[in-house]
This record gives sequence, C-alpha cells and structure tokens, in this order.
Amino acid sequence: MPGWLSYSLHFGGQRHIIHMRPKKIFWPGHLLVMTQDDQGALQMDYPFIPSDCYYLGYLEEIPFSRVTVDTCYGGLRGFIKLDDLTYEINPMKESQRFEHVVSQIVADANAVGPMYPLGYKEEEDPLFSPEDASAAPRIASKAYSSHRANLKGFLHCTREMHNSLGNLSNSITYLIDLGSIMDSMILTLDTRYYISSLLVYNNRDPVNTGDLAEEGAYYQYYQRTLYPSLDPHTALILNRHRPRDNQYAVQIYGVCGRRNLVPVGHLGRHKIMVGVIASALTGRSIGLYYDDMSCICQRRSVCLMFYSPSLTDTFSNCSFVHIQHVYFYSGKKCMFQTAFVYHNRSLANDRCGDKKVDPGETCDCGSIKECYSNPCCTDECRLTPGSSCSVDLCCSNCNYSRPGTLCRPTQNICDLPEYCTGTERFCPGDVYLQDGTPCSEEGYCYHGNCTDRSMHCKEIFGRNAVNAANECYSINKRGHRYGHCRKLPEAVEFTACSDADVLCGRLQCTNVTHLPVLQEHVGFHQSVISSKLCFGVDLHRGTETNDVGYVRTGTLCRPQVFCSNTYCNGTLTDLRYDCIPEKCNYRGICNNRRNCHCHIGWDPPYCAQVGIGGSVDSGPPQERKRSLKQAQAPIIYLRLLFGRLYA
Repeated sequence: MPGWLSYSLHFGGQRHIIHMRPKKIFWPGHLLVMTQDDQGALQMDYPFIPSDCYYLGYLEEIPFSRVTVDTCYGGLRGFIKLDDLTYEINPMKESQRFEHVVSQIVADANAVGPMYPLGYKEEEDPLFSPEDASAAPRIASKAYSSHRANLKGFLHCTREMHNSLGNLSNSITYLIDLGSIMDSMILTLDTRYYISSLLVYNNRDPVNTGDLAEEGAYYQYYQRTLYPSLDPHTALILNRHRPRDNQYAVQIYGVCGRRNLVPVGHLGRHKIMVGVIASALTGRSIGLYYDDMSCICQRRSVCLMFYSPSLTDTFSNCSFVHIQHVYFYSGKKCMFQTAFVYHNRSLANDRCGDKKVDPGETCDCGSIKECYSNPCCTDECRLTPGSSCSVDLCCSNCNYSRPGTLCRPTQNICDLPEYCTGTERFCPGDVYLQDGTPCSEEGYCYHGNCTDRSMHCKEIFGRNAVNAANECYSINKRGHRYGHCRKLPEAVEFTACSDADVLCGRLQCTNVTHLPVLQEHVGFHQSVISSKLCFGVDLHRGTETNDVGYVRTGTLCRPQVFCSNTYCNGTLTDLRYDCIPEKCNYRGICNNRRNCHCHIGWDPPYCAQVGIGGSVDSGPPQERKRSLKQAQAPIIYLRLLFGRLYA
C-alpha cells in the first residue's frame, strides 16, 4: 500500500510481518523546547527534531495488534503489542545487517496501579443518568463511528527525573517517546495526542515539586506561569519517585482549562508502563469513568481504565461510548480544532525518480525499473528523442494529443467538455455554464451544478425521488445530525436553522422507492412530519466522508433569493447573469468566463462564422466530416434510360 512499510522479523517462536505507516506526533508549527540556564531561568529553543520517522502499525494476520516504533536514530525502536503480550524492539548495536533485538516485557502484577483506593465510588456525573453511566455497550468500540478529536499536549519533567535520565538529550528523547506511546494508546478512543511543547528542569525546580496536588505549590506555579503562555489542552509532569498512581485525584473534565495538569510518577518502571499510567490519567482528565468488570477491550484481558491496567494499551468499549457523551455535552471545543496546516516538512530534497516533475526536469517516470518500460522518459528525467511529453491528459504515444481530443467530458447538465489544443500536454482548465443559466423548470446552474432540488434528490435516492414538501424542512430546526443548518469546525453540536434559513439546511426528499447506495457509516432518516413522508441523509464528521445531503449553495429558498453557505440571503442580481441570446447569435451559450461556447458548426468567439464549435477557453472540438455514399442502382438506371432516349 502506498505510504506503508513492511518488515519481517522472528520473535515469540514464529515469524511476523510488521506493516506500518508514518504518523504525526507534533502539533503543527515548530516544536518548542524549554530548558534552564545556569541561573535556573527558562530559555526557549526550537531545535531540529525529526518529525517524519514515527510509525504506527500492526502485525499481519493478528487482529488488534499494535506496533509503535520510530526510525529516528537508525533501525526500529519501540513496542509491539499482541493480545496480552508486550515486546520491546531495538536495533542490535554495531550490526551490519539491520538486525534487531526483540525482548518480551513482563511486569509485576502490582507494577501499575491501583488507580483509585479501595472503596472508591464514582460521583454522580451531571452529564449522565445513573443508567447511562453504568450501561455496558454490547458491541466493540471499533463498531462505532466516532468524531475525531485532537489533544495539544505539553510534557515536562522535574530536575529529579532529568538527573535519573542523565542529560538533556536523553530527557527530551524520553518525553517524545512517552508522547508517541500515549498517542498510540489514546488513538483507541479515536483521539490524537500531539506534542506541542517540552520542558526539562535541568538546573533546579522553580518551586517545590514534592507535592503535586492541585493546591500544592507547583500546581499553582503551572496555572500562574506556564498555562497562560503555552495554552495546552492537557499537560503532564513526570517526577522520579512520586506520586503513586492513586495519590492524587486528577481533575475530571480538566482538559481545555487551567486544571489540566496530570502528575505522573516514574517509580523506576519501564517506559511503556509509564505510558499506560499517563494515558489512563489523561483519559480521566478528559472525563472518562473507571471501568467495571462488564467492560471489554479488543483481545486484552484488562483495559486502560481498569482498577489495575497492567501492561495494556487499549481503552474499553465503555470508555469509547463515554467519551462520545463527553465530546457532545461537556463543551470541550478545543479538541476539535482540526483546521490546521502542518508547517514541518520532510528534509527529502527534490530528486529525479519521485514521479514529480521538479524544476530542471522535463519528465519523471519513477524508478529505474519503471523508466525501463517507459518509451517517453529516461531514468535521468529527460524526454526521449522525438518525444514531446510523457504523461498527462493531452499526451498520447509520447506526443501531444491531436487537436479536438476530448480530455475532460461533461459531468452534468451544467458542465461543458474540454478538448486538447494539440500544442501542450495539459487539458484546458475546467469550464462550465455561466451562473444563472436555467437548467430545469425549478433550478439554474451555479458553480457547475444544477440547483434543482429534485435533481439533487435523484442523485442520492434514485430516479423516482423528488424534493419534499416544505413541511419536511422543519426538521432542520431541531439541531441534530439529520436536521440542522451548520456546524462549526471546533464544535461537536449542530446549529439549528432559523425560520428564515430552514430551506438551506439538510436536503429533504420524498417518493423514495429504493434504499440509497451511500458511503460507509452514512445513514438516512425516514420521518413523517405534518403527514408528509420525508427522507434525508445525515452528517457524520468522524468518518471523513463526503457530505452529499446538504442543500447546495445557489439553491432557491425564496423567490429571487438563494441559499449561500446555509443562509437564505443570496440574491439573483448578485450573479450578474448577462447571457442574452443575441450575445452568441442564438448559436451558443455562455460559460463561467462569460465567453460563448458555440454549438457544433459555428466558430467562437461569437458563433457568427461557420466552424467547428466550442469556445476560446475549452479548446476546439474535433472537426466532424460526413462522407455521403450514393447508391449505385439509380445511376445505372439513369444511364440505361438516357441510353434508350439517345439511341
């Protein structure tokens, strides 16, 4: 699979194949690393830390196995989890054959936890009824379709912890490894844990770190000094000899606020066990309940929110359902800030063989093997003698396609075809009918689509479907996934439509006679509203599917007024439609660039002269020639007739 790597190795008495793909573990932007100078003052730095060498994977033919490794320092380094077995993998020192050492990790039963004291009872959660909180789901968490959340994490360690690790490089590497482990574990909640900043107290602690309780000196220092500057969603402080796992009660629903600090004690344990504790306490900070014996997790005997999680790596189905309620009702919107761009870029330079035509190249056919069978391009990224191009929509047999070759056919009634020009390898830019061109009795073209609601319904529910009655659109005032107007990127809840915008929310159809063919996890509703039968499609952001059930921008919602981004406030005069029949001499239509697209038989730009059709923007269509074959029998008959007359 593209982007995936595979590696075969022998451990546990048999040979396994690891399949893994790269994963991002850093929050977008430059990673902030803070240390101390000789006087103990904080100093900020943005050192180069590799960002494209972290991987998440699985073992072939072992369901729910998990591999978390990195290749930042040569070889594979990380952990392998299958069922209740845990292995650590490290490159063999001074090996010349890419050999690795795989060791099984066995932990004492009391090495992790207990997470809460005996006799502890959960307080009644205002978000849940007692029935909801105690109900055990009957299906595995992977059967749910969730809403992806993102945590912006801040990790730091005390001076005592730094001293045990030896130096700054080891301390920073340890914190990054810990963040990567936490990301893989928290990912089982369909939530990502990204590292945004690191802090190492390499000289002295700013205040006493012996008491990390919320009322303690360090917690107050964090809230006063670090939190306002860094604004993390969640923070973790790692100490060497304390606290015990159940010493402090982590603030439930603490994420996205000032009470989001999670204290973790190293206590001489293995790194993956520290990751188990850190992930469980972070889950508690998000708002998860502890699991009871009815909760299960994939092929693991214990889950992360158990009384004593041991060497596990997975949250339970109970936690998965619980976190969906937390996301919907707790108002923690910071975790849904998904509209960010990664600025970090791989250090791989532009090179010949990457299948991208870089500056200085005339083509790029890929590897030497791929170029061997390519007659147009050499392995030096140069066109072969006599070739004009290698690949593209208007390239055929190493040369530009003939003028008039169709390179982009029409997609719908409002689209226009594009043809090759014969002088370049690229297909002309996409053109379509001018906004405002009628496409049916109830719709017109807008940005290449017909805004007829019934046509839209047929695309979703089949040829018999039509637009529903206006009464059906009242569902858009309810504010759920089947009926709403909009949804902010950082929000989980839906925004209901106002009375004025109710026709600009979710599309409602009727006369549906067949079950629609929809994308995976996309559902539809069948409702009776005011004695009208209504159908519509839901919006589920977690599946990353295309939303086909919204009312398209440009659709009429009132006379002379159309929907504009779910608001009924666009006017037809804004379209500035000016394509009168005289403009193209009654022999063409206008495209989105306000030029004439002439019917076949007339030449652009104004369709006044006899020609082959098309427009100045779409390329010339292929010239059509008709050959007329005359029957031979009448000719013979005429010859005989004239022969008799003149004989």
